[in-house]
Amino acid sequence: MSGETHKPENGKEAFVSEVDTRRRRREEYEREGDSSFWQSVGMMGTIGWSVSIPTALGVLLGRWIDGRLESAHVFMVFFMLVGLITGCVTAWRMVAEKM
Repeated sequence: MSGETHKPENGKEAFVSEVDTRRRRREEYEREGDSSFWQSVGMMGTIGWSVSIPTALGVLLGRWIDGRLESAHVFMVFFMLVGLITGCVTAWRMVAEKM
């Protein structure tokens, strides 16, 4: 398996060795968790949404306020930055929680 030099001679030793190897793998999985490719892809998608949704909501809110007050794009830029910062902080916390 992984660097083992001892080859079992009979069936019982081979069985015990295989059971021990599987036990160690299971314990490592339980301790470290599953970091598969699809979990990583899912995490990236979640991070993307957690940044883009607050940013988009900030832009929409800012445009609405700018339209009501007949101002330039002051509120849109302000709330876009607030949404972006909120999304980045949320994503940072999610990644830190997973680590």
